[in-house]
Amino acid sequence: MNTSIELPSGKILNIARFIALLPVSNITDSNYQLILEGYPNPINLESSDAETLKKILELDKNVSAWDKDKQLQKNQRAIEILREQIEHYQNIPESESVARQELFESFKQTIDSQRPDGQKLYSES
Repeated sequence: MNTSIELPSGKILNIARFIALLPVSNITDSNYQLILEGYPNPINLESSDAETLKKILELDKNVSAWDKDKQLQKNQRAIEILREQIEHYQNIPESESVARQELFESFKQTIDSQRPDGQKLYSES
């Protein structure tokens, strides 16, 4: 999914890192500050950029309720994959199940053998 957008001023932003859009009244050339995750300073935005960003983030809508049916429709492929995985794991032969359990027990012992006493993840000591 492409999360980069271009604003009217020409600024290109990765909105996946969006944290906050703050109105600012004491800066003359900018009306908003945009805060992005991992960026050390706020980005000054003109009001036209802020309005475009609000529309993209759907902040201008008065969304009062989450639409369950719409969300389910969007997630149909993921639901189908999950359903297939559940069916697959419910039909695993007993021999494969035992082999997986033995592998997991070996994994737990290996992990705990590498950790100091008092910091074991799977055992008491």
